[in-house]
Amino acid sequence: MTTRIIIVSLFVLAAVVTLAFVYMGGFSPETSGILANLGTGFFGTATTVLVVDWLYERRAADDQCKSLAFSILLELDHAVWVWQGGSRAFNLDELYSNIIGAEVGDPLPNYTQNLFMRLGTKCATNLNLKASDLKLHPPLATSLGTLAELELIRDYYNGERYTFTKLQTTLASVLGPLATVCGLGVPILRNMQTGAHRTTSEEHQHFRHFGKYLDGTSSPILPGDFHFGNNLPSEN
Repeated sequence: MTTRIIIVSLFVLAAVVTLAFVYMGGFSPETSGILANLGTGFFGTATTVLVVDWLYERRAADDQCKSLAFSILLELDHAVWVWQGGSRAFNLDELYSNIIGAEVGDPLPNYTQNLFMRLGTKCATNLNLKASDLKLHPPLATSLGTLAELELIRDYYNGERYTFTKLQTTLASVLGPLATVCGLGVPILRNMQTGAHRTTSEEHQHFRHFGKYLDGTSSPILPGDFHFGNNLPSEN
């Protein structure tokens, strides 16, 4: 910003000085014509620098907002996956359907709460750090403000305990605006089939988050599964 102002100011100053000589007179018509062309050229250059730099800043701000929105979506998808299960691959429709399909009796252990609270902190932080960029995308700023309330998940919200309905409404309401900023379209509610991978028990949440069950055991290795560490299968 400072560099742009300095460059534009120099061109404007040069234009003013050059045109001032023209209006003061005392030069031949040829010289006056040259000075007039130089002066208008300096003004044109200053205007071009302003417009091009403004367009560049706007494009950079758009890219920043799009990147931020997608990172928020991915972190939200991870938190909901730990809570509700489903496919680990990111799928906007599945994410939306899992949020809508969540039930009030689904456990929400501390480590899953932490994921939502961390997301809330990330949103609150970006609201302050990227306030100028977010002015170009009011729906994104509103969504970040809504998600920032997740920091209160263990506290009181407007004098009342943070409820399941508040959590579900908060998560569902931001998907559309975030997806629009990312160019992903509007999420569609799908009929998700419930299976073992969709189990929302604390046992399964613990396994999805930590990679092991509550008793410390890991899942059994199935035929064809990868073996990590020193147990990589031989190519021979």
